Amino acid sequence: MTDAAHSQNGAGASSSLNDSEKPSVLIIGGLGYIGRFLALHIHKNNLASEVRLVDKVLPQLAWLAPEFAEACSQDKFMQADATREQSLPKIFTPTKAAEYTYVFNCGGETRYSQDDSVYTARSVVLSLTLARECARRKTPAFIEFSTGMVYKSPSSSTISSGGCTETATIKPWLKLATHKLVAEEGVEKIRKECEKRGGKEELKYAVLRLAHVWGEYDNGFLSRCLCLARVYQKKGEEMKWLYGKDLRINTIHVTDAAVAAWAAASYIERTPSTAPELSAPSGRIFNIVDRGDTSQAQLAAIVHEIFNIPTGFQNALISHFAKLNLESVVDDVNEEMLQPWADLVNGKGIKRQGPIGPYMEKELLQNCNLCLNGDRAGRILGWSAQVAKMDVEGVRKVVESYKIQNWWP
Repeated sequence: MTDAAHSQNGAGASSSLNDSEKPSVLIIGGLGYIGRFLALHIHKNNLASEVRLVDKVLPQLAWLAPEFAEACSQDKFMQADATREQSLPKIFTPTKAAEYTYVFNCGGETRYSQDDSVYTARSVVLSLTLARECARRKTPAFIEFSTGMVYKSPSSSTISSGGCTETATIKPWLKLATHKLVAEEGVEKIRKECEKRGGKEELKYAVLRLAHVWGEYDNGFLSRCLCLARVYQKKGEEMKWLYGKDLRINTIHVTDAAVAAWAAASYIERTPSTAPELSAPSGRIFNIVDRGDTSQAQLAAIVHEIFNIPTGFQNALISHFAKLNLESVVDDVNEEMLQPWADLVNGKGIKRQGPIGPYMEKELLQNCNLCLNGDRAGRILGWSAQVAKMDVEGVRKVVESYKIQNWWP
């Protein structure tokens, strides 16, 4: 099997090795949305000799669906705060192996509109602490998750030519993205410092800049849209988007994000740090996105099909007003939507409300295109999205997953 084929299906050679020959894996934020699906991918394909999931949240409080029971079992879990250096010896000491082969950082603050200090403490410090420890231990592969929202909103010509590449102009448009970029830059600085010290320490890493991640049990970007649609369905009203149908909101299914992470770790492990493709500018950065070039028009069509409600877009005047008065607009939307959602939940007899809801953050209503070019990940990692695009069938599965968990009214 070629390296490309090995990376593409996320299993290949690893699944046929003896357990002692397989990578040992540490997932920080292992009970988070991406972390649990990464653990599930590893478990289903028998890819690792051992897996440790580190999280501050206990499994009983993490809203885990039954399908994660074995992949995220108690014997694999360790409750710890990886930003605390005194916790690192415990976290980084495997049960069987001498050292972890792959370390994935799926942790950090994922909520929007937080204070800078929150992102610094929970995301930036976490990334840099892990990077230093991986450098000290010469971990064969450290994978850092980031966001495609670090790029400047692309022009129509960039969009038509395939979207932002890894060398596109940087201009984060969310506070979360600003701090992800700080973390990225800090990790690269640590790598260069190791290089200067002549090999006593080494940081082998890759950064994955993700599009909007979605899939079953989604509690992020897509879940807000679906919960809003449910309220509009109940009220019998049209659901309208700001800024127009062509605004790009590119996507990646969570299972494909997990496969990409494994492909990146495998590539980083086997590739010398001096390889030309890594030493080039942005050489350790990969955009992870599907092939659907998701836009607001596509999402509106999906919502219309599933909820049987009229959908549309506000005119330019209203969109411009909203852009200038985002805070009051968001307050009005939340005031109008939260109580009907609560009534729906109560009417369904849901005693413990799930981690989804229609609450809208001001930061999310940005007139910025998220449009990524994923060609480099395909060319270098041998990876491509198996869920080619967000579609009606896929989003129906998301809603069904909410029903299974008794989150959906």
